[in-house]
Amino acid sequence: MSTDNPFITERIAEAMQSLGGLPPELPNAIIDAGVHIAQQLVQEHKVIAVGVDSFAPLAQMFCNNLMYRDAELRPALPALSLNSDASGMAMASAHENADALYNRPLKAMGQSGDVLLLLSQDLNSATVATTLATAKANNMTAIIIGANSEQLSIANDAQTLSLLLDEVNLTRMHEISLFILNCLNDIIDEQLFGMH
Repeated sequence: MSTDNPFITERIAEAMQSLGGLPPELPNAIIDAGVHIAQQLVQEHKVIAVGVDSFAPLAQMFCNNLMYRDAELRPALPALSLNSDASGMAMASAHENADALYNRPLKAMGQSGDVLLLLSQDLNSATVATTLATAKANNMTAIIIGANSEQLSIANDAQTLSLLLDEVNLTRMHEISLFILNCLNDIIDEQLFGMH
């Protein structure tokens, strides 16, 4: 019952072109990020994920994979998405400014050695800046996935690893971010359990 649909064919070609056109340094950065997360998990630290705006479901999916993926083959890994508590987020946004939305739980739960995984289209937003500042104040490392721009104020340092995407189209950014998150999950499983 299938019919030839040029829209879907073009859509698949665009997605493949986006993946094929990733910056050449990105694969090594993804490997470095996955290995770093695995090392921190071995040292009994946790991952705290934040997806700003439409990236919230991706942060939740990453944490779910760490907790529940291959449950019959490996133990759950400590991961928490700050996007998963809808009632808490509604309460925080009603009583605090939006930039502090993730700071309160991050201050309460983030500990030295933990990893903040932060996903956002706009890495220059106040939400990103305050969330990163809170993570750094808690002596956490940060792995950031988001759009590259000429005005980008985030730099890689001892506490920050940025996986920057040149895509400005939000749909393509979601697809590439999901691909990166799946790669990170695979690297973590391989590092900790020898699983592919």
